[in-house]
Amino acid sequence: MNIFNHNHKKEHAIHNLSKACLNIMDKERYKQTQERDIYTKRVYTYCKVSLFAFFFLFFSVSACSQQISDSTLLQRVINYCQNLPSKNDTLKSNIYLRYYLDVDKRNCALAIIPTMYAISKGKKEFAGETYSEIFLTKDMIINGKQQISVGTIPNNKETMPILLNYLNPNLYNVAMINGQILSPFNNHNKNLYKYSITYLTDNRAEIIFLPKRRNTQLINGAAIVDLKKGRIIKIKFIGEHDMISFTANITMGKQGLYSLMPKESDITATFRFLGNKITTHYYALFDNPVDLPDTLQYKQQAMDIMNLIRPKALPYNIDRLYHDHKMALTRDIKNRQDSLLLKESQKRWDKILANTVEDYFINRTKGSFGVRQQGSFRISPILNPLQLSYSKRKGISYKMSLRGSYAFTSTKEFSVSMKGGYSFKQHQFYFDLPIRYTFNKEKNNYVEVAIGNGNRIINSSIIAQLKQETLDSIQWDKMNLDYFKNFKIKIISNYDFSEKVGVQLGLIFHRRSAVDKAGFEIAKRPINYYSFAPTIQLQYRPWGWNGIIFTSDYERGINGVGKADMEYERIELDASLRQNLYSLKVLSLRVGCGLYTTKNDKAYFLDYTNFREQNIPNGWNDDWTGDFQLLNSNWYNASEYYVRMNATYESPLMLLSKIPYVGKFIETERIYTNILFVDHLHPYTECGYGFTNRYLSIGFFCAARNQSFYGVGCRFSFELFRDW
Repeated sequence: MNIFNHNHKKEHAIHNLSKACLNIMDKERYKQTQERDIYTKRVYTYCKVSLFAFFFLFFSVSACSQQISDSTLLQRVINYCQNLPSKNDTLKSNIYLRYYLDVDKRNCALAIIPTMYAISKGKKEFAGETYSEIFLTKDMIINGKQQISVGTIPNNKETMPILLNYLNPNLYNVAMINGQILSPFNNHNKNLYKYSITYLTDNRAEIIFLPKRRNTQLINGAAIVDLKKGRIIKIKFIGEHDMISFTANITMGKQGLYSLMPKESDITATFRFLGNKITTHYYALFDNPVDLPDTLQYKQQAMDIMNLIRPKALPYNIDRLYHDHKMALTRDIKNRQDSLLLKESQKRWDKILANTVEDYFINRTKGSFGVRQQGSFRISPILNPLQLSYSKRKGISYKMSLRGSYAFTSTKEFSVSMKGGYSFKQHQFYFDLPIRYTFNKEKNNYVEVAIGNGNRIINSSIIAQLKQETLDSIQWDKMNLDYFKNFKIKIISNYDFSEKVGVQLGLIFHRRSAVDKAGFEIAKRPINYYSFAPTIQLQYRPWGWNGIIFTSDYERGINGVGKADMEYERIELDASLRQNLYSLKVLSLRVGCGLYTTKNDKAYFLDYTNFREQNIPNGWNDDWTGDFQLLNSNWYNASEYYVRMNATYESPLMLLSKIPYVGKFIETERIYTNILFVDHLHPYTECGYGFTNRYLSIGFFCAARNQSFYGVGCRFSFELFRDW
């Protein structure tokens, strides 16, 4: 029993030991398992973090790569025009155009708008077609002529020709339409737009462009572009300019210079002015295969020819208008043939004549003549309130102009250009009539005869002599004896030796007539004073016409030629620069001086070439830059010397354009600075601010005389339809 018990205890101890060992081994395995699980979890976590970091880095790099790609693509589109091979050849394209006009609302104000008189009464729907040819170079210099024109507008008049510029925009130029509207695809305008790019296929992308500021000079839209070449394939843009809200859908050409020109243009526009509303639709197809001869006589068969060459069938609305117009003409022909309606026909012709006269009086007239349309003319309205302007010195002025030309050959041309204006405050009519014959356009070789009457010129020395030589009983101060009318004839010949050097020789004749003749008759003094002088002008342009221009003028009065009895010598020097910067910004600088070196006792009048008052205002595009707005006109002829300095900075988006709601209508703004030194003015300074929009141009000015405040003033001119 003892032995048995002893053995049993021994086995039990061994069993317990084995069990303890097993427990220890299990705990060790468990511990190892736990450590392995923890390690596995750590590895798994590390892998997840690494994978996340990998994908994060991948997408970040992709996004960065995408952003760089967007920037590269945009620059590729902007540079597309520059990367085209340079060609001197001119490409020709035939353009087919059809248009439809719907007069939604109209009133009597529609008649005074240029080109609108023909649709200001009668029917409210009009349509027509034209076929023309244009010539295109890489610089987008386009010349063309219309070969066929048919339509339902009375007398086949041209209406709203301004919309033709929207059919063929220069997408890569700073200003894409008629020198206006800043293109989103020009390098200088990138900071004015926001861009969003979507990649459509491997070869195409869509660029959406939006203006950063609402302004009439900016547009919004989208373009489909070629990824590899940067060529614009299609473009749609929306904007508002010159009282026209427009939407353009354009498909561009495919190869070479043709890719700078549309293949197909579709323009929808709405015009609003003083309660008038006109909706228009223009469609143009470029590069048509049919060439028409220059000598084509089409007036009687125009519609038959158009039916043969029309590239696309007419839409229903235009076809309906043509049919109604044809039926009306048929009825009219029958009425003419009816002898019983002779009186009614006579009344009808009287009505047509009356309409024509009314058209010329209140509307702008232009046209062409000659077998190949070598001649052209343009006449401003005779009576039109839109021709009014205002300045402090002259009050309200009315202006008009006439231009005509005839080209004998490509280098020889005859032209006439007349500008006239009437000052209601001064009760004086101003005019300037230059008649020019150009021998050689390449050398700018021409002969010109200019006839005009300048500003009334002042001379106080004559009245001083009258007071000394005549009776004291005469009240000279109540007479207007120091003002004289100025009539002149100038004959000049100009020749440019090169783009840098030019010379001008001429003769100038003046007749100054006393405004108040009674005082001179009492004093038995002459009423008219004459002068005759040869003149020479030298011009040096170191950088051609696009840089600074130095000009020197010399004039020598000669006694004894005709009735001339004035001897004098005058010298003037002038330097001017008009520098186009970017995005239609312009800096204009001008510095000049002049003096009379000799004068005899009968040389009463001082009359400078480069220092004179602008007597015929011409709105925003005249010489506001070099003119002193508040300076009394007497100072122009009161000193034997002058020194002048003028500076102007012009920008389409500067100050007022940043104001919400108001700024969207501001087209261009200017800042003026003028300084003058003459006798008794040391100095005269003038500064101002001006802007122009679709309605008017206006400038506000303040001046100081010899460091003392001189005054303030303004100047404005109607700008309505200046480009129409």
